[in-house]
Amino acid sequence: MKKNEIIKKAILILIIFSLAVVANLFITVSLKDDVRNGIWVRGEDMYNVNLDTLSNNGIENIFLHSGAVDRFGEEKVSSWIKEANAKNMKVHIWVQCFHYNGTWINPINTTTKDFNYPFFNSKVEEIEKYTEIPGVSGIQLDYIRYPGNAYKYDYSFGISSTNAITKFVSMVSNKLKDKDITLSITLMPERNGKKYYGQDAWTLSYYVDAVVPMAYAGNYGQDAGWIKNTASYFKGEAIWSKVCIGIQTYESDSNITPLSGIKMKENSQAALDGGADGVALFNWELMKNWFNLTELN
Repeated sequence: MKKNEIIKKAILILIIFSLAVVANLFITVSLKDDVRNGIWVRGEDMYNVNLDTLSNNGIENIFLHSGAVDRFGEEKVSSWIKEANAKNMKVHIWVQCFHYNGTWINPINTTTKDFNYPFFNSKVEEIEKYTEIPGVSGIQLDYIRYPGNAYKYDYSFGISSTNAITKFVSMVSNKLKDKDITLSITLMPERNGKKYYGQDAWTLSYYVDAVVPMAYAGNYGQDAGWIKNTASYFKGEAIWSKVCIGIQTYESDSNITPLSGIKMKENSQAALDGGADGVALFNWELMKNWFNLTELN
């Protein structure tokens, strides 16, 4: 066989292989659930929410904090979910993982230098119980990260902060794989997430339906352009899942003045212009000036 023919065949094989990979990626992502047009609701606010207002303004997904289950009980939460479902809104239980009540939990046992399996197992068991509440459509994992010091916990034999976070998410994903449950996770919006937070967007996206980078522009002194760039970055990183961008409903954590509907709409549109599959609003408590999410394009 001539050298030119061998090269041509090699190129053809490479092209076919590349097309197969792209096709597999497209199919994988297309089959995953979306969480677009979402809003976060604190547990204690469950009964304060006007579901008609949410529905009339295009909300399709509600992330209800797990504290609602503790406060009101499974039966009442399920009844509230039924009301939301009747208005064409899905409800996901929002679960704080490695930070709760002001305390951080290390995903690694620094004594044994192994993953913190006792905590992992108990948290996965808790999450599975939430999925058994009638009407629950999804689970959202929040605080699946370190507080900014992940780089301090990288040991040998694959025990690292990034692998610990990924291991936990994979355990949750595996437990839910046979359930009709949407799994989403929140991510920090910075590009050095592996080093500081132990969050590897590319790998994590394989295990979930949607990643939700919290592009809270006010906290970073940024604008709509930054939100657009953040959406583009994560769309290129989290290739195995949908990407839904978290949008702040107030100025910043140091200034909780509610944003205008016009400003929130501008920020949300920027996320979509950056390639995001959808947006979610943080949070209902400070959402005072509504805009209709169905007007986004």
